[in-house]
Amino acid sequence: MNDYLTGNHRKSPTCRLSAVFCLLFTIHCLLFLGAPAADPLPKLMTVLPSASPAVSDDALATYFNPASLGFRKSFNLHYLRTYDGPSSRDDALFLAGWGSTFSMEFAKAEGIPFNRYTLGDGFRLSDHFFLGSSYSWYTSDDPDYDELSLWQIGGLYRRKYLSVGGVARNVNRPGFRGDPIPRQYDLGIAIRPATNRFTLSMDVRKQEKLPGWDLSWALEVRPVRGLFVRGSIHENKSFDIHLGWNLAQLGFSGYNRFDDNQHHQDGVLQFSYSIPPYTTRPRKRIVLEITPSQIAPVLSRAKKDKNVAGAILKLDHSKLGLGSAQEARDAILDFKASGKSLISYARHYTTGTYMLASPSDRILVHPSGEVRLIGIRAEALFARELLDKLGVRANIEHIGKYKSAAEQLTRNDMSDAFREAEDAVLDDLYDQLVCLIAEGRGWSATEVQERIDNGPYSAQDALLEGLVDRLVYEDEIKTMAHELLGEKYTLVEASDYVKRRLYQYSWKGPEPRIALIHAEGMMTTGNSFRDFITGTRIMGSDTIAEAIQQARSDPRTKAIVLRIDSGGGLVLASDIIWRELMITRDQKPIIVSMGDVAASGGYYIAVPAHRIIAEPGTITGSIGVISGKYGLRDLYDKIGVHKTILKRGARADFYSDYGDYPADEQAIVKRQVQQIYRDFVQKVAEGRKMSFDEIHQVAQGRIWTGRQALERGLVDELGGMSLAIQRAKEEAGLTPDTRVEFTILPRAHWFDRLFDQLTSNIAPRVKTTWGRLASNESRLWAITPYRIEIGD
Repeated sequence: MNDYLTGNHRKSPTCRLSAVFCLLFTIHCLLFLGAPAADPLPKLMTVLPSASPAVSDDALATYFNPASLGFRKSFNLHYLRTYDGPSSRDDALFLAGWGSTFSMEFAKAEGIPFNRYTLGDGFRLSDHFFLGSSYSWYTSDDPDYDELSLWQIGGLYRRKYLSVGGVARNVNRPGFRGDPIPRQYDLGIAIRPATNRFTLSMDVRKQEKLPGWDLSWALEVRPVRGLFVRGSIHENKSFDIHLGWNLAQLGFSGYNRFDDNQHHQDGVLQFSYSIPPYTTRPRKRIVLEITPSQIAPVLSRAKKDKNVAGAILKLDHSKLGLGSAQEARDAILDFKASGKSLISYARHYTTGTYMLASPSDRILVHPSGEVRLIGIRAEALFARELLDKLGVRANIEHIGKYKSAAEQLTRNDMSDAFREAEDAVLDDLYDQLVCLIAEGRGWSATEVQERIDNGPYSAQDALLEGLVDRLVYEDEIKTMAHELLGEKYTLVEASDYVKRRLYQYSWKGPEPRIALIHAEGMMTTGNSFRDFITGTRIMGSDTIAEAIQQARSDPRTKAIVLRIDSGGGLVLASDIIWRELMITRDQKPIIVSMGDVAASGGYYIAVPAHRIIAEPGTITGSIGVISGKYGLRDLYDKIGVHKTILKRGARADFYSDYGDYPADEQAIVKRQVQQIYRDFVQKVAEGRKMSFDEIHQVAQGRIWTGRQALERGLVDELGGMSLAIQRAKEEAGLTPDTRVEFTILPRAHWFDRLFDQLTSNIAPRVKTTWGRLASNESRLWAITPYRIEIGD
């Protein structure tokens, strides 16, 4: 239902258009009554191709209606030169982008050269209303021009098939050669009758102190992509014709104006450049070159693009965990289902990248490479003996039989509970991995397991075992693609492809927004940042809370997708984010999409969501709490450092590292941990609409795979970001085909983008988790202590 229709009776598009035509006809009749021609103004600018203040929204809107600059904020440039008539050899350059514009015009009036410069700006007041203004000043040897300046103010109302624009010109009424320049008022009404190919407009102009109005009609036609023809006829029977052609980012056009006797008056040649480009029919189809991290976002877009014939996956240097790899694999299957071809290439395949490659039409490997198909493993490091030798004691309390994060500091090996939970997760992940490879290659599960147990493989052995289809050098990939596709193509890097946006010649209002909030990394209070040494991402609660507030306060944002990839961190940080989400959930739908890990504190912030979606291999759960401190007194003694503590208050040294907790203080820590755990479980129970006891049975610090979590009611569905966006649309009342605009939050600072480049080769799994835990700043943690690897 259109938001501007109210009541129980809807008007059809035909009725609305009929009403608009009646309005135009009525205005036409009223304006033609006794409308004399206006006296000519002094020449104040060069000749521009005619346009309506209701239609123009490129750089020339600087003059025609600066409010239109707020509608289309893409960059475009126009250079114009007159080649005939009184204004012959005038030049003009117009630049516009991001709602602002600057123009330079070099003209002559009665042999007097002058330059006109204009700054303009337009902005959006609401979905359909825009305001703008422009200011012009002159330079010339003629003092009348040199001292001249002009102001324009414009407004615009625009719907999908209707646009109304108005401009007040020369509002400051500057003096020129002894007389003030009169104000002018332009009003334009334009319609597009159910298509963007035809634009019919009517413009009226009123000049101050002159009776009557000047009236003109115009019709613009775009019969094929790139070509446009515009013709207008004026009340005094003069007319003009504008013909142009857009070739992607470049455009060329010619404009000619004729008087009432059909004599040529002015001619203008125009060159334009725009970003994004106009749609054009490509000479060649393209094949995308994609890295692992680009697979899901790029292929989900490319599957609908008729210009994309296929893709080449470059699978070296993958940093994807199993959850992200499964999401990427889903995108690969959707891409292939659309009828497009796919080739995978790597110098070395890991178990994870081989799983990604398995559905490909061809799997290629470097002749000197390897296929390291060896399965999965989990590693947990235990440092109790080292800490004893150093004289460090980890005084840590935990709640939950399976909350094993502290064991790495308090034990020398796995407890039975730790091993039980770990084995259950590995069994499920291994089963998923085997099934995915079997499905992709058309093998049985037994055949996959045999190949895993016999790995790793040299490139030659992998070819003999049927793991790969051909051994090729990187420069031979293009030939392979030719063979597979049977046609020539242009190879395009995915990073360049995603930057391509097409110029939308449409008046359709702004698309509804979905906010994508990325909650990634270990959780702490304050702002998000990156560890300078390792490049590890740290999630700051203040940064994420601010992002949630931004999405909540934006009226165009209809839903929030919270992407979680975090093993947790400080309970306080989790609770700050949880609170913002609870405030928001009553105002906007929240959908959680889980990545590789959304456990402990990462699961804590998921529970306010209306729906939780995880991949089958996502590590989640781990509902539990740990707390404590390091006792470093023995270490200080060994290195010859001694502390003297003076205190006022029986427990003033509660947080000091110079000693352990006595029994009464240990009881306080245990009581705090129990309180936080009960609160955690209660919040999960309320969010999942389950009882406290039901959640407690699956909590106690135990981790689960996404598939196991679904069986236990901790998540709602299995899938990736695409499914989360689909569910967000449903919850927001949007149809699946509704085009939406995505707002990525929190917005990346330029330093973060630079740091990503500088640290891209630093081992990504070097974590600062235990360094944070070692600080005595805070002691209540909801954290998962390990990662599961799917290859080396």
